[in-house]
Amino acid sequence: MWSFFSRDPAKEFNYEIGEKVPGLEDKSIWSLHHGKKKSSGEPVSIFAFDIKSASETQIQTAKSSLKRLKTLRHPNILTFLDGVETDKVIYIATESVVPLETYLQENDSDGHNQIAISWGLHQVVKGLSFLVNDCNLIHNNVCMVSVFVDPAGEWKLGGVDYMYPAQGADSIPPVKILPLLERYNSPEKTEGKKMRTEKW
Repeated sequence: MWSFFSRDPAKEFNYEIGEKVPGLEDKSIWSLHHGKKKSSGEPVSIFAFDIKSASETQIQTAKSSLKRLKTLRHPNILTFLDGVETDKVIYIATESVVPLETYLQENDSDGHNQIAISWGLHQVVKGLSFLVNDCNLIHNNVCMVSVFVDPAGEWKLGGVDYMYPAQGADSIPPVKILPLLERYNSPEKTEGKKMRTEKW
């Protein structure tokens, strides 16, 4: 009985956390790491959040992000595999991806394939359409840091940290913790206009 209470959920996480992937520094509350499934060795990505060095607002944002990502299933949204939350860390395991900025830098030999970029933007818009039209949610953080690329070159929308309902009493954009992300606010937020969100 006593061992049940002394268990560390992070040790029971089914994924090994590897080296850090560059690209999210100062732009996200998460750090991104290579990872693999312990049972099969299958490559994954691990988003890690350090609770010990975070503010209460950041902790609530990370917890909300974990809950949101768990419930979203769409080919153009980052695929959630597993997550664990302790009093020290929050880990989210997803399909194997790299940040879009890192992907573009590593594939810059031919000056970016315009067709591949057009297709990637199309995938991001399909993901946004799913969120707005099917889930009634506003992403509120569309920028390069919230887009990831899988090994097949497919673009996936992530960065759901500041998502909020499109309508209803809770339809209030949360404050972005990182000032760097404020530049990506929509005009109705930056100019103080009260606009109803229309489905599109």
